[in-house]
Amino acid sequence: MALICILIGIIFERFSDLLENLRNFDWFDNYSRWLLNTLPGLGSQHQSSIIILLLPVMLVMALLQIWFDDQLLGLVDLLFGITIFAFSLGPKNLSRQIDRYLQAHEDGDDASANIEANAILQNEAPTDPDQQIVAVMRAILHESNDRCFAVIFWFVLLGPFGALLYRLTAHTMRTTGSATLANAACQLQAILAWAPAHLMAMGYALTGNYEGAKQEYYGKNKQSDLADCNYHTLITAGQGALKDCSPNDETACIRSARALVLRTLVVWLAFIAILTLMGWMT
Repeated sequence: MALICILIGIIFERFSDLLENLRNFDWFDNYSRWLLNTLPGLGSQHQSSIIILLLPVMLVMALLQIWFDDQLLGLVDLLFGITIFAFSLGPKNLSRQIDRYLQAHEDGDDASANIEANAILQNEAPTDPDQQIVAVMRAILHESNDRCFAVIFWFVLLGPFGALLYRLTAHTMRTTGSATLANAACQLQAILAWAPAHLMAMGYALTGNYEGAKQEYYGKNKQSDLADCNYHTLITAGQGALKDCSPNDETACIRSARALVLRTLVVWLAFIAILTLMGWMT
């Protein structure tokens, strides 16, 4: 079931913007604000604040997942899994953002290119064209884990519960108005992203320049912060694995980075398919 849910969710995400338009976290933002107002001490709970915030929502999710299991010969469970997995991707389609950025760059529309670069980075992008290209390339290598691969990883392990847990944690990290809650969410997100980030790095090496990825990965500086460790793991392995960058085309590295991510996704899906065929996954 997991493989079917993942394939359908990715196909819809890649070839239709319907999911992106329907994906809305206003309900969770309203709930978060209500809980912060109801429990004013939540902001002083430090690491436990994100657990307190997510616990009621995830408890409901766990009950629904158990309740829908094997309903109508598994059809309800399948539809529920597809819905939650597709909802947990993104929240924006990275491939379409890359297309818009490349088009704006090729058209010489610096204003639109800056807007799209900011959207890809989910932060302020450099305005210098050369620095911006590098920043966007690195964002592709890193953001793919947050938007897709980490969701797949936790969906495979814990089903819809795992996918939603990751997405709500990442969403809280970026949108909450509480600094304490944002820091707690960042720490939890880093923990949840660690394993998929390292598996992605392995995928980069297997589908790109293996020796380059290995050399860059083992040559990286050790990071004391787990979030920084995840970031540098993906960036070093990804940049080392890229082998199609042309010095005559400044956007070639962006296209190569996207291709590397897609090849890694194919490897992940193939591995999940093998586990399913062997009966180790349902």
